[in-house]
Amino acid sequence: MSIKTILLHLNDEAHLDTNIEAALGLAVEHKAHLIGLYTIAQVVVPATYMGYVPPELIEQSHQAEEKKAAAAKKRLEELAAKVDCGVDVFIEQGYAPDLLNAHALAVDLVVIGQGDPEAENNAQVRYIAEEIVVSSPRPVLIIPSAGKFHDFGNHVMVAWNNTRESSRALHEALPFLKKADKVTLLRVNATEDENFETKQIMAHLERHGIKAEFKSGHWPDLDVGDAMLGALVDYSADMLVMGAYGHSRIREMILGGATKSILSHMTAPTLLSH
Repeated sequence: MSIKTILLHLNDEAHLDTNIEAALGLAVEHKAHLIGLYTIAQVVVPATYMGYVPPELIEQSHQAEEKKAAAAKKRLEELAAKVDCGVDVFIEQGYAPDLLNAHALAVDLVVIGQGDPEAENNAQVRYIAEEIVVSSPRPVLIIPSAGKFHDFGNHVMVAWNNTRESSRALHEALPFLKKADKVTLLRVNATEDENFETKQIMAHLERHGIKAEFKSGHWPDLDVGDAMLGALVDYSADMLVMGAYGHSRIREMILGGATKSILSHMTAPTLLSH
């Protein structure tokens, strides 16, 4: 299992360089090809809007987006040339999650920015992380909106609770775990004896050449997401791996509490798999 093709979403203009540098760092480290995708949202006039919208206004909006797309493409190509990384860039119009998922069918990893709910850009970019983590056919690595992350993954913390989602996330993260200096599996608020299951997963990782450490903690006053965020700091981990929980693939989906907390307050690059 390896990472040979990475898909990067280019729409987060405010943190464009941060996301590009993180994706390029991974591409160089894993000797992977990087694909950049800039998605332009279609201009739709709400049915409740009773006023007249001049066609030229819609055209101006589209032209402005095309300029931003061209600038993002140029920036990616400039930074990629500095590290001698092969890249392809696509600019497409449509619903961002659908476009990303279509391209993700032929990649190993999707990289997106966290998104800022307060940003004055279109809603499909602001909330894309919440939607894409449960619809993407490939694991999604989310880069926090605050900080620089050109080098991470030295200490990877895995949220582990003996479920399908946590197992899938762990296995999707094997390329990261194998390169990490330290791997910690963290079980939060276990309610029963899981010694047998713990021994199984630790032995499985060791067969992959990964010497991991298992920790189990109880935070009765915190939800799982907040406990994980605190543990990242306490254990000096610089990357998080966890399963994403959701019950719907539409925008109004209900995410699991832990997933929601992480997406809202993440402090380290986080690999999510559903």
